[in-house]
Amino acid sequence: MSLEFDTLIKSGRILDGTGNPWYVADIGIKKGQITRIQKEIHPQLARLIIDANGLTVSPGFIDTHSHDDVYLLMNPQCDEKILQGVTTNVVGNCGITISPRSPEHRDDSFIGMMCGQHINADELRIKTFDDYLSKLEALNPGINVLSLVGHSTVRIAAMGATDRAPSDNEMKEMKALVEHAMEEGAFGLSTGLIYAPGNYATTEEILELAKTASRYQGIYATHMRSEGDAELAAIGETVHIGREASIHVHISHHKVLGKQNWGKSVNTLKMMAEARDHGVQVTCDQYPYRAGSTFLAALLPPAVLDGGPEIFSKKLKDRGFRAQVVETIEKGADGGWENLIKGAGFEGIMISVSRHNDYIGKSVRDIAAMENMSPYDVIFDLVVEEGRGCIIILFMMDEADIIRIMQNPWTMIATDGIPGFGKKKVHPRMSGTFPRVLGRYVREQGVLTIEQAIRKMTSLPAQTFGVRGKGLLLEGFDADVVIFDPATILDKATYEEPNQGPVGIYYVLVNGEIAAEDGKVKGAGSGKVLRHEK
Repeated sequence: MSLEFDTLIKSGRILDGTGNPWYVADIGIKKGQITRIQKEIHPQLARLIIDANGLTVSPGFIDTHSHDDVYLLMNPQCDEKILQGVTTNVVGNCGITISPRSPEHRDDSFIGMMCGQHINADELRIKTFDDYLSKLEALNPGINVLSLVGHSTVRIAAMGATDRAPSDNEMKEMKALVEHAMEEGAFGLSTGLIYAPGNYATTEEILELAKTASRYQGIYATHMRSEGDAELAAIGETVHIGREASIHVHISHHKVLGKQNWGKSVNTLKMMAEARDHGVQVTCDQYPYRAGSTFLAALLPPAVLDGGPEIFSKKLKDRGFRAQVVETIEKGADGGWENLIKGAGFEGIMISVSRHNDYIGKSVRDIAAMENMSPYDVIFDLVVEEGRGCIIILFMMDEADIIRIMQNPWTMIATDGIPGFGKKKVHPRMSGTFPRVLGRYVREQGVLTIEQAIRKMTSLPAQTFGVRGKGLLLEGFDADVVIFDPATILDKATYEEPNQGPVGIYYVLVNGEIAAEDGKVKGAGSGKVLRHEK
């Protein structure tokens, strides 16, 4: 009997990603693809047998919002994602990408702040969007990767990190940079409209760039201008861009920030539903935690951050300037910017990455008491010393909103993880997101059925981002597969120990190769760098 398959998965309960109930069948894999699914396939037809009896077999999970752009260059196997069943990673989020770059304007700290590591893109010889994708391809990543092009990166390349409108020539350059990135394989445009310099842009500026991405059938993914007090207006802006640019708009890590806004998800989801009823394709993703994470300097008003870290770090040394910043934050002024300090309170801001090891795991309030300083001076001193390098965890969300958003049919799952490179105490979502949903929200709480959860992790994101051949267990599709026990799968990562991997996942296959087995990364290097095709 001749071999027909490289690998045969036997007797698993198949959840194919469509939302349909599980069924028992065998899956034959050859040359990285699923070539046969049927009730029973003779084991002698395969070189390798995986016994999945009593286990669930699903498509590999797709992380729709990650910040692994730099991490993948330094650890191409992307251990934390593989171990939780993620086989495809969407990078280039929140307006931040390594490229495109210009010789005149650059800000490597801006890239590093959301990617967990300082980089020197000149040393990496990355200038164009294609340079980044090609560099990643040469490293044989352990995970599939697709990338958006970041608006803030494009804006810096064209005009630096300045707080002003672009000139006509600068706008033309920005549109050309987005166009080139789309031609080189970007899946769409991303924005981070609470971060400088992204929040310096007008709606019209974003709209013009979204129109460029739309011509290439790309997507517009946005960290909106507000996820708190002004969130409904921010959704209105997003919907307007989707309508006028004729582009699919995707709201990143949808949430409701600040106790004063808890419950507002009823209205945010209603606005999205109404937009969809009127023909605007709106989707969103979510991470299943009450706390978010960002860089400490993001707590400051946008005007303070004008010009980049070298300039704002110097300004913050001045006591008079500090007093003006405190007044702005206390009054909640500055044109409706997202006031995260007021939303979380000093007790809800925890340091997770810093040069001060004794600060890690402590709140700004507690550090202020420990150092006999004002909480504002704790923040200012850290920004002066570390620029954008200090990372925080913000406790600002309500569980009822998390559940309501999770149950929404066009919500998918994302980590929004900032890498800690195995050492730093970053947010547990980097290691625990997908098993957390399946263990805590599906099995323990019954918030979703397992069929609904798997659809949100697989076929829905594949459809949303236009990823061909992934997201479903079907003959002819790529063999990205997760084999897990629904009775035991669970996240183990906590805020105190965020680098702990999950339990209950037995195998992860990426394009037919075993990438992880029994909680250990195998280093298959079988991932693909995906390029969008018009």
